[in-house]
Amino acid sequence: TKASVLGDYLPAKLGMDEGEQVVFMCDPKDYSGNLLFVFENGKAARVELKSYETKANRKRLTGAYSDKSRLVKAFDFTEDIEIVLYSTENRALALHTSRINPKTTRNTQGVSVMTLKAKYKVRSAALAAETNITDISRYRVRTIPAAGARLKDEDMLEKQITFEEQP
Repeated sequence: TKASVLGDYLPAKLGMDEGEQVVFMCDPKDYSGNLLFVFENGKAARVELKSYETKANRKRLTGAYSDKSRLVKAFDFTEDIEIVLYSTENRALALHTSRINPKTTRNTQGVSVMTLKAKYKVRSAALAAETNITDISRYRVRTIPAAGARLKDEDMLEKQITFEEQP
């Protein structure tokens, strides 16, 4: 079959420059709700979708989020959610989005939610309901920023597969 049957190549359709890539997409519908950006440096930014609404039909939106640190994950939500941040130090931190105040500026650096030692970074983030964590309260904190708790073996993101020898 033809390549056009597979669909549209998004970078070509959007007219992206060399080196640009799609990181996250959401359908804003009526521009109610929020976006949450989690950055590698342990900061998170909550931005209202209203701040992305434009009066004129623009071809390209610039300054969608802060470029001070690499974006790890973005979430869109209408009601507050609980997320889990994982660091390269094998720590996890459970956080409810109600603790982060929404900002009106799109390219805000956010607020510090996870304190990290110099050589460590936030490696991933996920919805708490989609993680392997059995006891989520162990990773919840009272105040932010916090370092989080060490991950238990049973709560790891990736499970190590082992082979057992047959007698």
